[in-house]
Parts: sequence; structure tokens; C-alpha cells
Amino acid sequence: MAEKTINSASEYQLIKIGDLIVSPATCTVTKNGTATKVTPRSMDVLRLLVDKAGAVVSPSEFLETIWQSPIATDHAVHKAIAELRGALKDDAHNPRFIKTIPKRGYTLIASVTPCAASGNTGVAVSAENQLRKEHDSLSSAEAISTNANLLSPSPNTSQPSVKTQVVEPAGSIWKPAGSIWKKVAIAAVLSALVIVLPLISTSPVTTPNAEGVVKLVVLPFASRDFTEDNQILAEGIRESLIHGLSKLTHLQVLSPPRNPELMLAADGSGRNYLREADHVLQGSVMTSEGRLRVIVQLIRASDGLREYSDQFDLPMNDIFAVQDQIVSNVVGALRVYLNDTERTQMRDWGTTNPLAYEHFLRGEFYNSQFNPADWARAIEFHQSAIELDPSFLNAYHGLATAANNLAVYSGMDKINEMYQRVLSVHREISRIDPSSDILDSIHAIKLRLRGSSYIQQEMQLREQILSGNPPHFAMGHYALLLIGARMYDEAARFLDLASEAGPFEISPDENWSYRINVLTPPEAILARKNQLQQRPYHVSFLGSVAVNLAMLGDFRQAQIYLNQQRELDHEGILTHYTEIIMGYLGGKLQPDSEAYANAFRDHPDFYYNNGMLAFMFGDVETGSLYWQNLQPVHLRRLFNVTHAAEKYFPDTVLQSADYQATLESLGAGFNWQRRLMEGIMAMEQVTGVNLSRKSRDAYDSNQMMIKNNLWTEYQWAEFEHHKAQRINQSSTLNTARVH
Repeated sequence: MAEKTINSASEYQLIKIGDLIVSPATCTVTKNGTATKVTPRSMDVLRLLVDKAGAVVSPSEFLETIWQSPIATDHAVHKAIAELRGALKDDAHNPRFIKTIPKRGYTLIASVTPCAASGNTGVAVSAENQLRKEHDSLSSAEAISTNANLLSPSPNTSQPSVKTQVVEPAGSIWKPAGSIWKKVAIAAVLSALVIVLPLISTSPVTTPNAEGVVKLVVLPFASRDFTEDNQILAEGIRESLIHGLSKLTHLQVLSPPRNPELMLAADGSGRNYLREADHVLQGSVMTSEGRLRVIVQLIRASDGLREYSDQFDLPMNDIFAVQDQIVSNVVGALRVYLNDTERTQMRDWGTTNPLAYEHFLRGEFYNSQFNPADWARAIEFHQSAIELDPSFLNAYHGLATAANNLAVYSGMDKINEMYQRVLSVHREISRIDPSSDILDSIHAIKLRLRGSSYIQQEMQLREQILSGNPPHFAMGHYALLLIGARMYDEAARFLDLASEAGPFEISPDENWSYRINVLTPPEAILARKNQLQQRPYHVSFLGSVAVNLAMLGDFRQAQIYLNQQRELDHEGILTHYTEIIMGYLGGKLQPDSEAYANAFRDHPDFYYNNGMLAFMFGDVETGSLYWQNLQPVHLRRLFNVTHAAEKYFPDTVLQSADYQATLESLGAGFNWQRRLMEGIMAMEQVTGVNLSRKSRDAYDSNQMMIKNNLWTEYQWAEFEHHKAQRINQSSTLNTARVH
């Protein structure tokens, strides 16, 4: 793990970086006496930058050194850097601490000085004393004394500085005992440990500091059923656990003889496994009527405290699958329990259940992949985290965020299903903690899913921003409204003010994605291709790259991205959108042709696309008819997508009174844009963002601004030139290349 590889920085109790004091031990950054907390992971990132001050650290080096996880991506590094910049009050465009080196990584440019260590020592001692007091008040002194005598490590035992290894002592081949009474006695002793220890000890909030390599002894599992098959099953589970635990790099697994009598005494090599161990893993197995019950417990060797316990009741229809599930859960739990950083981060995210935390992390990973199948997986993982810890607020929030993302790319039935999930999440969080800040975010998600509440959203966001202390998503979400209203200039400046989610928070907004919406096609292709390196199955970016490539005339490469989008888009709505734009640009679709007629989809989920198709070919009447029949939940597309679709509409449509009247009747026209302009002016004293010249001219002349106000005249002319080239180039060759 990170703390085993980043050594030089971790030797400092305090570090001075520029005018800031950084405490790796408490994960805080202090300036003028005010401390800001960061996640342990982000602190590890800062420590690595400190260790390599002046050198460039690549995202892959961060991942290999700190995350060491197959599910981590460069996005995790970027998020940690964003969090650090927030804590350091650093500006990415004019950095004083962390500088981005394009296409290479990050470097620390501020001066670094180690500070005296006295400040943190007392904190550590105080925490340790508090833990001892808590334990003394919860456990019997006699019980602690008894367990400590049995399990306490030898004072002469040294801590090896090696990676994981499994120690299989010589002569440890298990042989069945000669007497059934001996079996009963052995099982009774081990079963007693499993049953009695939970009664005489209470799980502490923390475990001992896991500095260096942690030694874990895995005892033979007790069998409550003395059949040979059950004995083999118990030993099989133990061996699988040893194999899985051996992959944890900060853990040394000790594997004593399978015969408990030999385990309690030193073997021929003079070893006593219980005295060597920091922790003891033990368990029991029993079967009844085709079902299996396995109890697993982690005991702290120094004082006999039960640190972790879990019970698995599973059908025995596939014993290998049962073993895999048990091993996966136990290894995941111990990975957290036996590592200070992971354990601290688990608690800061809001849970003390390691399996819930493990499922939550996987849910967050899948949520960041941006495709329907992975959002469905994210919902499942967050739901399982909630089932394991019903008070885990961030798991509820993660579920709502994944549901919101899935709804964007789904049909009406799925959108309604996701809305009901979010309503349920809102009710549960309100019940658990009515004052939770998460409720603001969930309420914002509810409004988005309803689709017809954009005025209510704008009112809420404006009020939050005017308060001077808005939730972190407010600036980014208001920027999204501005993008939809073609006010790209103001949106870009709001995004500059938008903050990333703070430590241990989930954001319903992705500001990095919103920024790409304001780019020109050549810039957008590069930006989205870079994002596809991090999220290769981003269902929307695949289509966006395909459309922009088609605009530039590269239909062959565009088709590759379209095919990938088809594989991921289960509903087909987004793929249909991409297909009709590419067909329009490639000359495949012509008015009154069979291909044009076949491009329309007779289903309400496709009415938005149908209207867009008609508008591209100048048919305002047909387009308006489709859009006026949009279901309320589909109005979200009207507000979020139309600004981009309009780039392909002829000026005769954009300037048509009928088209603008259609937008106005749906709440997305002149008055909506004017409301946002007035919002900008009302919030200017707080945000410092004023109306651009183009927006001010439109407001003063009482006209609707159709084209975005950020691109220059040259950029617009270049775009129109490419569009004209594509439309006029309807030769057989180019038509064939669309296929």
C-alpha cells in the first residue's frame, strides 16, 4: 500500500509547503491556524509529490505506487489533485503549489521544509490512551488477561521487511486423529474460541497501527459436523483464505500446522505461531439440510479483542462459488481492517462496515465508466452496500447519482423507475439524518429526473449561490443550464468557479464533461478522445466523436466509434441520434427518400430525435409536432441537447417564428433564456460573472440568442464551412463511406 512505499515523506511529522503546514498523520492542511481536511488517498498523492519535488510524477506512477488496484483509473488521480488544489487554495491556471505538465503528469513547485515532530506526538498518545479506556470500560479485565497470555506476541519477535509470503512449516501434513473423542475435544476448543470471544470482547473503533508488515496467523477452522466431507470443506475454506490473503502486499500470512495440538506448542523449528502473530483469524463450519454456515472472526493478538466478525449462510449447491464468495468478502474486509489508511478512509466515507465500503468503492468505479451497463452495476453495488450498512449515507447518494446518469440515456419506463429509486433514497436519508447536506444534492437530482421543473431548479440554484455558501454542485449545475440556453461564455466562467466534490462526497455534476460542450469540433474531438482513454465505454462521447469526425469528413473513423456506441446503447436512443446526424452530413438521408422515412422511429422515446431530424431538413411543421408531444421526462433532452443539435439546423429554421414559438411553448425559449440572463445579473455581486457582450445585446434588444456566444466569428465560419462541404458532398463514394 502507499504508506509502505512512500517512506521519506512519511518520516516527517509535519511538512511545510510554501506557507502551509501539512500533517500527513491527521490528513490536514493548515494555513493561519485554519485546518482543511483531505482524504488519506489525496494525502498520499501529496506525499509522493513531496518525495519527488521538482520531478514530474505521471498518473500511472501515482496509480502503481498508491492505488495498487485494478479498478483505479487516471480519473482517480485527477480527482485527488483537484481535491489537493482546493485544500491548498491553488489555481490550476496560475499554480503556486502543483503544476500540471500536459500529457506527462504533475510536479510540486513550492518549497518543502520538514517541521518539528512534537505537535502530533501528543495527539497520537492521547488517541491510544482513549482507546485503552474505551476497551477497559467494555471488557472484563480477567478475560483480557487470559487472552493476552494465550495470544500475546513474543517481545523478541522482529518485524520482517518483506512482501507477502505464506509460511508452510515442515511436517505440517494433516492426519486424522485416531479417536472420535480427540476430534470432539479439538473441535470443542476451537468452537469455544469462536463462541466465547465475542461475548468477552467488543469490536473497537480502530485496530493497532499497521506499520510495516502485519503478521496474521490463520487457524484451522473448527467443524461442528465431524464427517470427513465437512472436515475437508473446513480445511478447503481455510486454504482458500490463506491463498487470497497472501495477495495483500502489507500482510505476512502465517500458516501453522493443521493439527491444533501442534499449533499450541512450538514446532521443531522452535516457532510459536500465536506468539508471532499480530492478528489471529479463526472460524467454524457447520452444515444442515443442504445449507452451509461459516463464521469467521479476526482477533487482535495483543489483548484478544474481536476486530471483525462475519457469518455466511449459503446454499451448498456450488461449494466452489460459496468458497469464492466467503474468501472475497473476508479478504476485502481484512484489506481494510489491517491498513490504517483504508480504515480511516472507510470511516470518513461514513461506514464502519468493510464489506459495505468495498461494495461502495466498486459502485463508484462503475459509476465513472459512463455507460448503461456499468450504471446498472453501480446501482447494484451501492444497493448491496446499503443492505450491509443501512445508515451509509454516501452509498444512498451514490445510488441516486448512478440512477440519474442511467436515466439520461434511457427510455421513459427506465426513467420512471430511476425516479422512484431516487424518491426512495430521499425518504431514507430524510429518515436517517434530516439535516444532512446530501439532501440538497438528492433534491437536485429529483428535479432533473422530473424533466419539467427547470424554473424550480433555476430558482433553487440562484438562491443557493446568492447565499454565499452554495453546495459544491451549484455552480456546475447552473453552468449546465447556461450551456443549454446557448450562453457558453457565461457557462465557461461559472465552470471556472465550480468546485469539485469535497473529501468523502459524491457530486451529481461532472464539470470536466460540461467543459467539453463549449469547445469547437476539432477541440472537442481531442478532448473526448483523451477522455475515452480513461473511460473507453463512455456511451455519449463515442457518439460525439463519431459526429465530429463526420463533420470533418472522416466517415471511416466515425463509423468505428458509431459501431462501439451501438454495442453499449441498450435503448438505442443515443445511437439513433448519432446515426441521423451522420446520415445527414454524409448525404445518405434526403427529403422524400425511403431512407429518410425509415429514419423516423414511431415511439415516444424517439420523438425528440424525430423532431431534430425534421428540423435539420427544414421541416418546421413536422419537427414542432414531434416536440410538442414530448413526455415531461423527455423535456430534459430538449433543455440539455438542443443547443448542440441546432448547429445542424438551417438558419431558416432557427429564425423561424414557428420554431421559436415551439421552444417557448415548451419552456425552453426566449423567456427561459431571459430568465437566466437576469439570474446572471442578479448574482454578479457574488460570482463576479457578468453578461457577455453578445448576451447583453440580445437582452437589450429583446431578442432570443440562438447561436452560442463564446465561439468567435472565425470559429463559426469554419464550422459552417465544414457543414456546407458535407451537405454538398453527396457523391456515391461518400455515401458508401457512411456504411
